Amino acid sequence: MVRPTKKLVVVSAVVVAGALLVGIVKMATVRPPTEDSQRDSLRIVGLVPLTGPGASLGEYVRNGMEMACDDIAARFEGKVHIELEIIDSKNNPREAISALEASLAGGDPDAVVCAMSSVARAVTPILQERGITTIVTTTALADLPEESNNVVRVYPTADDFVSPIAAVMVHKHRRIAVLYIHDDFGESNQRVFAELIRKGPARIVAAEPFELTGLDFRPLLARVLSSSPDSVFVTGYGPAYIAVLKQLREADERIPVYSEIGFANPSVLASLGSVAEGIVFDGTDLEMSDSGAPATNSFRTRYKERFGTEPYQVAGFAYDSVQLLAEAAMFGGTCRVPSKADVIGRSPFSGVMGTISFDSAGECRVPLRLMQRRDGKTVLVTTSGDEPANLSRRSQ
Repeated sequence: MVRPTKKLVVVSAVVVAGALLVGIVKMATVRPPTEDSQRDSLRIVGLVPLTGPGASLGEYVRNGMEMACDDIAARFEGKVHIELEIIDSKNNPREAISALEASLAGGDPDAVVCAMSSVARAVTPILQERGITTIVTTTALADLPEESNNVVRVYPTADDFVSPIAAVMVHKHRRIAVLYIHDDFGESNQRVFAELIRKGPARIVAAEPFELTGLDFRPLLARVLSSSPDSVFVTGYGPAYIAVLKQLREADERIPVYSEIGFANPSVLASLGSVAEGIVFDGTDLEMSDSGAPATNSFRTRYKERFGTEPYQVAGFAYDSVQLLAEAAMFGGTCRVPSKADVIGRSPFSGVMGTISFDSAGECRVPLRLMQRRDGKTVLVTTSGDEPANLSRRSQ
């Protein structure tokens, strides 16, 4: 049985400079037709942050994709294997474009899995022009698959992230402050959150961005707390997000704090320690300390055995992304290049993250549940019957 190939590519500035011209010329060419009956491999490029502020997320994405490669070889009994090339985007749009162009100079892959909102927005026009089927994951930025013939999302959207949180906050609080990371991810979440809060009796008394590379946010937090909020919603990731949460607790240990799916990142929880206690957020079965989903539990166990740490949901969605591409490629019984329509046609897809459904545009629906950190564990929050069930824009 042929085993999957895993190649880590770190693109230097010298390599990029030499490859850019070739990549630009190649963009004008047409991919030669392939004989599907002779194919037994699927080349996938993963564009993920392995260095920089998003590195912890990128490691989970890479691990999930690698696990999927191994499982696919066995699942399809050697009829298809994955050639996986991982490229470091550094979670920087300009760096990501350069790295992608350098990779494409060696030939177009069959598909791309791209992580992070800002990077996805930067590279999808290039992939659209070349007609390469692309799955975006770990992205909250709205409408990425819209008006695209090659992009599908396998991840919750900003609406999924913030709807459960907005619903409970608008019921319990009247003066809400918002702290959001200053990039596409945070800004998208903040916009949706503000839109949902405006539908209820609560109001936002402060909304402040924090920088991805910042470490001392005490002056910012003092300004926000001077508006006398009765609760705070924090959305972000990376070291800055951890610093904001710690310093917020130092400034006011009693104020109720809410976050979103990014809060359950094991590296975040480990860094926060007791600071995480009581914070309410939303997540999937993979975030639960005790999940009743067999596929999710199996994935968690195998991930811990292989990598020596707890998995995080971005690893699960990356795993499902590669599985979806393989399933779409093998739908006719023999391996072929999967299209966006092929991927959408697998809906509803049952993966390690549960059932993922796609609409005709390639946008997915992943319902999230309300959770809280209690006594060092993540548990479900049971809301009372008089709370609003859903403020989602999709339900209007």
